[in-house]
Amino acid sequence: MKVSKPSRPRRSHALGACRTCRRRHVKCDQKRPVCRTCRTLGVPCEGFTSEVRWIRDSGGSPEPEDHNGTRRHLYTEQSRLSMSTSLGSNLVSGSVSASLAEIDLRTRDSERAPVGDIVVGPFAVLDFALPDGAQDMQKQPQGDEVEAEAPRSPPQTVPSDTAVPQEAQLDPLPYINDSPSHIDDFLHWSDILGLSPEQPGFFQPSIADLDIYFGADPQPDAATNTFEVIDNVIEPQSNMAIMTPPRSAIEMASTFLDAAALADAPFLFKHFNEKVVPQMMIMPLGEKSPWRVLNLAAAMATYNDLTILGSHNISHARLANLYGLLACAASHLALSSGQASSGQHWEHAALQMFEQARDRMQKSLKYETRAPKRAKYKDQLMAICCLIEYSVISGQHQYARSFMVNAEFILRMRGLLKHRISQKARLLHHVYTWLRLVGESTYVLHDYNPSNSFIEALDINFQRHRLDIATRAEEPEPRLDDFLRLEAHDADSDLNINEPKDKQTGLHDIHLQDSRSFSDTLYKQIYGIPETWLSLVSQTTRLANVMETFRIAQKSGRNTSLAAWETLHRRSVRLENLICSCDLSPVRGDPSKPHDHMLRALNSALVIFFYRRIRRVHPAIMAAHVDTTIVALAEFTSSLPPGHPTGPGAAWPAFIAGCEALTAPRRESVTLWLENAISTSGRASFGTAKEIMVELWRRQDEHLHTNRGDPMPTWIDFVREKQIWPLFC
Repeated sequence: MKVSKPSRPRRSHALGACRTCRRRHVKCDQKRPVCRTCRTLGVPCEGFTSEVRWIRDSGGSPEPEDHNGTRRHLYTEQSRLSMSTSLGSNLVSGSVSASLAEIDLRTRDSERAPVGDIVVGPFAVLDFALPDGAQDMQKQPQGDEVEAEAPRSPPQTVPSDTAVPQEAQLDPLPYINDSPSHIDDFLHWSDILGLSPEQPGFFQPSIADLDIYFGADPQPDAATNTFEVIDNVIEPQSNMAIMTPPRSAIEMASTFLDAAALADAPFLFKHFNEKVVPQMMIMPLGEKSPWRVLNLAAAMATYNDLTILGSHNISHARLANLYGLLACAASHLALSSGQASSGQHWEHAALQMFEQARDRMQKSLKYETRAPKRAKYKDQLMAICCLIEYSVISGQHQYARSFMVNAEFILRMRGLLKHRISQKARLLHHVYTWLRLVGESTYVLHDYNPSNSFIEALDINFQRHRLDIATRAEEPEPRLDDFLRLEAHDADSDLNINEPKDKQTGLHDIHLQDSRSFSDTLYKQIYGIPETWLSLVSQTTRLANVMETFRIAQKSGRNTSLAAWETLHRRSVRLENLICSCDLSPVRGDPSKPHDHMLRALNSALVIFFYRRIRRVHPAIMAAHVDTTIVALAEFTSSLPPGHPTGPGAAWPAFIAGCEALTAPRRESVTLWLENAISTSGRASFGTAKEIMVELWRRQDEHLHTNRGDPMPTWIDFVREKQIWPLFC
């Protein structure tokens, strides 16, 4: 009896191994970018290469270490494009299968009768035609034999959720030589011939309408003035949902976009740390910035989880922070780049990353605000602050308003309801307050037409007792603060700057309506400015909005309370005294350092801001404060060390003072400072300030020659007419 040899187990070969594992003849797990085998053994992984590489037309030689084979294109790019266009235009409009069937019909022998032919595959590659004699001998069955002898077609698979009409089930199956239009349109020629990475929007994922969360400003209810959060967002239904493969085009496009964005991530991280963060700080304050400690550290951790660890359980909030931070760095590069080609590349990259961040933020607000998939509070607030900063850097004011409203929603719904607010959360609260208050100061696009609730609030607003901060923070439906109302306080005690705040009030006063000092404030550590300055900006903005609404109510003949107007006037007088006192008080610190000059510029600009928004005086009255602001800004820039990353400072005082400059020397000084800022900073705010001021100066000169009796044109009138929001935060 013959004994068979024991069969040796076949060795499995894995294609696509890295170069190191191929050279060492070990099994590779093909984990990219560095395989785990090399990582475990501690040897450098030489990476992966494609099996086939196309030789470029430029004639460049391949890399020395690349031993893979190469192929040349048989036709030029123009010839291949012409052939694709011709092929697509000559074929029937439909699927790939329909076009192949059409080619199959065209390539058949026209002299041969189709009866009895059995053809399998396109172009009739398998032709089982019967001989002529056999065709003559074959008899056609009659009657019921047709149904018995006809070959049965495989049953068609119908999705369970698709209803098939009864008439369609009784129709006979189509013959194979029928029109190819009956073939399933699964993959169309346009998917192959029209696919190009250069096409606009090819790598853009199809994002649902974001107006629900990031569109127009959420309007509070007239009676309760509460947030309206929409939970039942209707997802768009696709007609091809049944026929979409598991790996849809949207997912693949999103994957390609992720890879493109993450390829530049290390360089963008470095640029954000070295160039962007110092530009966010209006004064040189060292290395401990919240953007470095929180946002940058979280974004780098998310990047490591995506690339090195390959984690799939990353929250939308963390991904929104990652892409938002990369968008900020790319936008800064696009604006500061001297080359047009490089600027276009980074601008395109910034737009793609911003869309990714906005999409992730929308999903986080929709799915991760409440249990069971609640994201961390700090992750959500970091992400929304990154999106606000992107709007400031790029100058896209159309997004900033909705981002700030959503940031306040996150803060009130999650942050202020905590019994203990951590140090990191407080840092984020300070970042949000700076962005909101300085940004809100130049926002004059409110609807100032008075409503019935506004008139009623004016009548009783200054007669009721002040609500306790802790009680108001625990309200089930926190109110949206749109800076169009004044809180009720006893005898305007919030303007008593000499009294200290208690800890509970200081932690929950996110918009600094109370101008009293708070011992645990962090604004000097983060921005180098006292909290009192920000509080006075907040109260001036709020009082100006209320007084503007009150003036419109008087012009429209509405019943307005005289007591309310007297109260508004009394508050404006007390606020004026506080602002002027802060401007006249000596700045504590070393006069040789840049901090002293920037604080003088901010204080003088605050005086100009008050008289423009509240008193509405002529620009000639504020000439002295304009000179003080211009000189202080110039001294701040000159006091910075050469090549210092911080600078040229804040655009807010330059804009506020420059819009009131009437003489040529003052305008030239402001223009020179702004041009220097534009050349050294990658922020759109300096260019926006210059454009507004140049047009405003032209209108003011025309006014001085023609209509001296009418009010002087101001920046408020200009931005309302153009419907823009200059952001200088």
